[in-house]
Amino acid sequence: MRFPLAVLFLAFAWAQAQELPSVARMPDFPKAYQMRDWKTTARHFDQFVFDQTRKGEFLPLLWMDRAKRVNPTDGFALPTYVGDLRQTHQTNLHEAITGMAACLGATLVGIDKSVWVPMLATHFHEKNGIGLYLNQVGTRGDSFWYDLLPSLLFGHLYGHYPDAPGFRRQFLSTAETWLRITDELNDDFDHTGYDFIDRKPVDRGWSEADVAAGLACLHYLAWNRTADKRFLEAAQRCLRWMDRRVVNPYYESLAPYGAYASARSNAERGTGHQTAKFVEWTLKGDNPRKWGAILEEWNGTPAHGLIGSVYPEYEYAFAMNTFQAAGVLAPIARYDDRLARDLAKWILNLAANSRFFYPDAWPPKQQSSFDWARRHDPAFCIPYEGIRKQGTTRRYPEEDHMIRGALALGGSTNPDKDMTLTADDRGRVRYEGVVEIADGLSHELIVVLRHRRLEDDVRVYLKDKPGEAIRFKGRKRDDQRLALSRSGQVRVVIEADGLQPGRDLAIHDLVVETRFPDPPHVGGDATVHGWGRTDLGLYGGSYAGFLGALIEPTEVEGILAIDPTATEVIPAKAHPTRLFFNPHDQTHSVQWELGDSEVRVYEAIGNRVLLNSSTGKQSFAIPPKQAFLLVKTPADQPLLRENDRLLCQGIVVDYRP
Repeated sequence: MRFPLAVLFLAFAWAQAQELPSVARMPDFPKAYQMRDWKTTARHFDQFVFDQTRKGEFLPLLWMDRAKRVNPTDGFALPTYVGDLRQTHQTNLHEAITGMAACLGATLVGIDKSVWVPMLATHFHEKNGIGLYLNQVGTRGDSFWYDLLPSLLFGHLYGHYPDAPGFRRQFLSTAETWLRITDELNDDFDHTGYDFIDRKPVDRGWSEADVAAGLACLHYLAWNRTADKRFLEAAQRCLRWMDRRVVNPYYESLAPYGAYASARSNAERGTGHQTAKFVEWTLKGDNPRKWGAILEEWNGTPAHGLIGSVYPEYEYAFAMNTFQAAGVLAPIARYDDRLARDLAKWILNLAANSRFFYPDAWPPKQQSSFDWARRHDPAFCIPYEGIRKQGTTRRYPEEDHMIRGALALGGSTNPDKDMTLTADDRGRVRYEGVVEIADGLSHELIVVLRHRRLEDDVRVYLKDKPGEAIRFKGRKRDDQRLALSRSGQVRVVIEADGLQPGRDLAIHDLVVETRFPDPPHVGGDATVHGWGRTDLGLYGGSYAGFLGALIEPTEVEGILAIDPTATEVIPAKAHPTRLFFNPHDQTHSVQWELGDSEVRVYEAIGNRVLLNSSTGKQSFAIPPKQAFLLVKTPADQPLLRENDRLLCQGIVVDYRP
């Protein structure tokens, strides 16, 4: 391809192929465009959650964990939600994916967390011999994404704090342990999780096979840090499995890491893994769980690019998954510039529409926890867990009363009301559950009864309206609904007669679903399932630093300066680089500050030099719907081709010159 060394400042008109079909379904310029100041948001979040002097309801958020249950280290704790009822200084329960991401997000926007990161070892399971960072203290393994994500966050942090006490030893333990597990799985990733004590896969009825993607990244990172070829081969085994995979394995949070590892491997090792396919896994939403990017408006609210559930009638975008996916996938633009334009367009949509995760983007009636945010978070830096397209909430029984028969609450990892009702010695069952129905437009009682017989005479009704009942007798469907006409506290009755004594009724769900006016509705699962007093999610807000590090505004509305080097999971040398996408129908010029020393500006998508030697603020005219990937290098240092790459000072400028 051409490589002119003369000064070229042209309005390029070359065709840029659409590599990502999902991005083609997003608008070039987001509707009702506004861009939140993500760097400021992330910094305010850090100041808020790490402030131990805050006063007010549920404050301060942070407490110290000195229990030393799995590691002889004093740590700190942050709850998953503001007002979390499960995670307090009394219970001393907390999640690694919140605290680790809070340190990482702050680090990415330039805040030194070196005092705090050694305390994260309170999540490093050392005393029980597991040798891994795990999400919950005392877990033995249950869900791949919950169990592997802490290791990936730790690996990312290790790149920023390589000299933190204990980090090298913990990193090697993490790498070796996951290498052993990868070998034991032997390319059989279709499981829910892995039991670290019994050393065998866990199956709970669904597959989290994108663990292969997360492992590919972790092994590639381990090879990068140790030069041990065992890790490189393990990474390649996982990537080859991904190449062969037909069914999209994306489950929650791990698939983006595989796409990133694929791009790094192709660029640095000359492999031919299917990076575009893996990016599409994150976006397309065609996996069994229906998890991916939102590709539509929700009742006039632009939601394009946000990540979460795209299951019909249950669409639900999540802050954590959105911020994390952007941060992990953005660096791919540098390694495979064929995807740079589409990645920039997606990030533009995502970054603009992610403002809707925050309380100040909505009227109070369309959100669940505005009053607390208004009183205690004037910067509105703590986001909601997510946005629901349908504008619904679900309320489960808060009290369970067994009048006849026996009750056993289930151990389901899903949020459904899971319980077993056992008939008494006369074959009777009567259960009463107290539900607080939310105010809203309409309400439905939903019951799911499994493993029943058609002749079982099971009725479900409100205690004060026994004549209006769900009757399962003779019904083929296990799920039944009953319209309700009021809000407030009710008693839901499940009743059956004529059963065999000791017969079990398997209740897999018992819930009242309420629809709100003017959907979508912003909130979360905490108030729905009784986990917390608000739906404001610290675990999501912790990841806002990804957007804060990636995005800088320009003087042209809608054109962002994206730094694809800022959120690298695996440390990489790079010259200053910015990705610009022009979503408009006209050419626009943007300025980039080059500094006081003479630099050369190279455009990596078009493989050409724009400026041979320049300083200060310079303008670059970007054609409509096109992207520039600009790299600045010292003007007095030559550009050299080596192994099909373009380098300056031994650092790659363009992987596809």
